[in-house]
Amino acid sequence: MNNPNLSASASTTQSKPNSNSLLKIFVLIFIIGAIIIGEFFIVKNYVCKEPIEQDQETQTTEEKETPKGMMVLIEYKDTVGLVNFVSELYQRNIPSALLATPEFVQDNCEDIKKLTNYGMEIIGSHTEAPLWDMPYEEQYERISEIKSGIEECTGKPLKIVGSRFFASDENTVKVAEELSIPYVTARGTTGTKATVYDPEDYDVKILSISNIETVEFEYGSLCDYSYWVRQGSPDDMMLDLLDATTRYDKLTPVSHTNIGGYLENWMDMWISYWDENEVEWISLNNMMESTDYTMPFYKIPQNRNAPYTPKMLEHVESDENIEGNIVDNPCAIEDLPKVEGESNIETDNYVGEKLVMFHNGTGSMCLEALEFIEEIDYTVEEHLNTESDFWEKLNELQDIYGSSEGVSTSFGYYPIIFIQDKAYSGFNEDIQNEIQDLIE
Repeated sequence: MNNPNLSASASTTQSKPNSNSLLKIFVLIFIIGAIIIGEFFIVKNYVCKEPIEQDQETQTTEEKETPKGMMVLIEYKDTVGLVNFVSELYQRNIPSALLATPEFVQDNCEDIKKLTNYGMEIIGSHTEAPLWDMPYEEQYERISEIKSGIEECTGKPLKIVGSRFFASDENTVKVAEELSIPYVTARGTTGTKATVYDPEDYDVKILSISNIETVEFEYGSLCDYSYWVRQGSPDDMMLDLLDATTRYDKLTPVSHTNIGGYLENWMDMWISYWDENEVEWISLNNMMESTDYTMPFYKIPQNRNAPYTPKMLEHVESDENIEGNIVDNPCAIEDLPKVEGESNIETDNYVGEKLVMFHNGTGSMCLEALEFIEEIDYTVEEHLNTESDFWEKLNELQDIYGSSEGVSTSFGYYPIIFIQDKAYSGFNEDIQNEIQDLIE
């Protein structure tokens, strides 16, 4: 006979171990879950921040600096668009640099000389072809012509040299160093960003001009002509200008002034860009002060991509976009606003009791002046353009006197004579008579 109590006891004994096991499993799962949750909280909040939080923090701690810009101009036809463009720049205190040949400068010396008083430097240029791979001897001869031809007009040392497409190579840099020209241009190597290279093996800096990145206009400089010749519009260029202004710290927008200073829709685009965007416009010297890369010349990249298709050239030759779309009121050189700070000397004794003459010893006007000063009973101080401090002394007096009389009102011709409160550029019978009246 079975014992009921024994059966119940056995049943009770078997159920207890099962209950304890479940409790232990539950406690273990709870502990593991707590550990996982705790680790997730620690990692989330102290180790790995969310990407959005990182971006927001970066945006609040970093402020984009105002980009620096320098306007580059190109002209080889006439000075109509150039004067319009420089006039607009001057009203906004924007410096510029004009890419021009010595022939163009000489042919328009009066206008060019005056425009240099409006914050415009000259980039001496060889426009017949890019200088790439031109032999050293040929480059030396041509760049020497460029330097002397431009300096003869402006009366100021040439600071920078380049060629068609802003092209240069190592021979260009060698020649520039030989001729004491501190800067050279180069076709763009870093997109719409302007870049200054400082070759370790030469005492010359290289300015890589902004180049277009947009595919349909690619390979041209960031220039109104580059868009116009590729059937682009002012709106197309404005988009790229705004993009460059947003992304880069330096840029060098370019205008062929027979487009940008002559066609109304292009001039309107430039004015809108200048007036509506924050750019720190700086001079050539200031642009070149900030070096981006210092390296041996052979490591400096070169861009030799400059394709102009027959379709582009046909568009240029037709001049179809120029007719009927001209700036309403083109201004002549005489219409330029008065230069701020321009002043003429008020004393009749700045150069003392003497006649100070700067010249190059050649040319009919210089020779006539030399004959004249041999005949007068008056102290004369001569300076030849071969003297090391010729330009320094001449520029100082030009700045003080402000303008000249005679053949040129803007110191455009040798000889340049200072006497009492008068300055004369060039020489003829009228100038001779006036000087004689002053010294008698």
